[in-house]
Amino acid sequence: MVASNDEEGILKDAEQFVSEYYSYEATQNPMLIAKYHENYMKYTEENLEDLITKNPALEVLMTRAQGLLQIRLLQWADVIGHIAMVDHQLTKYTKSMADITSDTLVDYAQWLVSYDHTTIPGLLDELHKLVVPLFTSQGVLQLAYQFSEEDSDVCDLQMSPHQLIYDMYNTIALTEIKGYAMMQFSWMLLRIYGRGNFTQEASLTRQRYSERTGQTASAARAALAMAKRDLYRCDPPVHTSGVTYAEVTRLLQGYVENEVDLNGDGTCKENCAFYTLTENHGCYKEQFCSKQDKCNGRIIDCQYVDSDMWVCPASYSSQRRYEWIEYENGRTLGRVGSCRLGTTKVDSWWRWTLTHCSYCFCLCEDDASVAERFFSLREALADIKNNKVVTGIRLVKHGKVFHIQIYQGKLVERGFVESSEEVVAQAFDPTQPGIIEGVDYHTLSYEKRAIDLDELDSPAGHVLTGARFRMIGAHLHFEIRSTPFNYTTGKLSPDRSQWISNDNTEGSYTPRSRLELHKPDIPTRAHTSLRIDSQHDQYIEFTHSDFDADAAQSTVPFVDIQPVVPSKALNTKGATLISGAGLYHRGARGSGGFIGAKLITYDYSRHVKAEPPPSEFVDEAETTEFVPIVN
Repeated sequence: MVASNDEEGILKDAEQFVSEYYSYEATQNPMLIAKYHENYMKYTEENLEDLITKNPALEVLMTRAQGLLQIRLLQWADVIGHIAMVDHQLTKYTKSMADITSDTLVDYAQWLVSYDHTTIPGLLDELHKLVVPLFTSQGVLQLAYQFSEEDSDVCDLQMSPHQLIYDMYNTIALTEIKGYAMMQFSWMLLRIYGRGNFTQEASLTRQRYSERTGQTASAARAALAMAKRDLYRCDPPVHTSGVTYAEVTRLLQGYVENEVDLNGDGTCKENCAFYTLTENHGCYKEQFCSKQDKCNGRIIDCQYVDSDMWVCPASYSSQRRYEWIEYENGRTLGRVGSCRLGTTKVDSWWRWTLTHCSYCFCLCEDDASVAERFFSLREALADIKNNKVVTGIRLVKHGKVFHIQIYQGKLVERGFVESSEEVVAQAFDPTQPGIIEGVDYHTLSYEKRAIDLDELDSPAGHVLTGARFRMIGAHLHFEIRSTPFNYTTGKLSPDRSQWISNDNTEGSYTPRSRLELHKPDIPTRAHTSLRIDSQHDQYIEFTHSDFDADAAQSTVPFVDIQPVVPSKALNTKGATLISGAGLYHRGARGSGGFIGAKLITYDYSRHVKAEPPPSEFVDEAETTEFVPIVN
């Protein structure tokens, strides 16, 4: 039997086992009874205590809780621990039925079903008293909201608040089913060993179980419906280029050039502001222009700062041109300090015609051959023909090209996804023959440097099976592929897959809003953790870093390349079901921030329902001829 990972699936399997317990075949052979119980225990092999003690998210909840809620959570964990102990002992007995006396087994069964605060009926009642208040707005739901507000918790644990509540509910549902199965198993043992009929007791056990699980499911559904399902990454403890982030380079970069080289006539009759769009036309008398890499693309939006300056050049391996610039008037661009390569004095000059040849500070949109500003337009798809779905996502940079990269896992019964694997994005060089701009990739430029920020979710009954970038006008646009599936069987319907997007443009009735960056510095310099500051249906433009803070040497935002993979997807027992994905910006005033990918975990609330176990029991006449083995 394949183990299910949700309460509905657990319940259906439990029903099968309970039916087998009451079957004629089972009651004729105590060894078969032990076999059925052993099989059931294989199915529910998770240690109940481990579900709490080894769940870091629940540990965070218990740490965050205060007052009465904290007491309830501790009591809840304690009750589950006691039920696990009873279950463990019963399992030991049923595995050793051939070696123990019937009196030992019968005595334990009698104790197990007696009503006491240490036995299963008392423990289940105590659990139920704690459960419903835990799922209210003053309980775990409130904590889950706080959990989502504290980015570090969501990011470090890689678990959405919705997942957290669902895992908690699963722990409760599994505990209820284990308790129910133990009680029914005990009634059966007492019955076959001639201690009574116990049909009424078994029926009452079933009735009470149905009442408890129904109320628990209703409370959990309400909490799940209100819990956030977003999952994303936050700032790592240490920013590392190529590991946690990557940069677009030389899109719009600060560039010092004398106006004599900004026009084809070699004149100085205009001022810097005149040159809003031009290019390099030479290197007049091998002055400062000969000591730096010239701009091989377009030169944009020049301005005059001061006549003379000291320039600290960047290292030859850097994508920067300058570390910092200090003007004679005292203004500084970038962080002035030591200069490893030594500063260069740069002075404007006068011509005999009394025209001033000024050094301008411009923006260089360098030639694409020396820039890294390409985004792949190729689709990142899960292998839906082999019933695989997306279990994680990240943005990566291969060479000069940014790609969407996914993780995938095989979807099986009842929303269970087998362990996750990385689907490495296929790298390519934009200069290769056969690679076509607009088809295989997009090149960021001054006019086309916007990227849309959206949160996209699948319709009910669909899961995430792919993602891609697509151009809509001048915007780089994010889309997801959604595929319907049968929750019970886990079977995908590949032919009914669809691409989902938010095709909103500036020309729409309610156009997208632009997320503005205010004097953006390099995001890795931020002194505080950057939080998500974007919303669905916005866009942001890649631009240069601030003049004063960084001499406009970097392109911001940076791109967060940390993988976004829900915590279960890193566990060999399975991955988390995902229904949506999106792009967001994480930043603050004075920081360029990061663009990152996010996931939306599947909404399990519609599958949380309690169905009563079977009420038909074997007629008494079917077991009258059975004589139990007496040791």
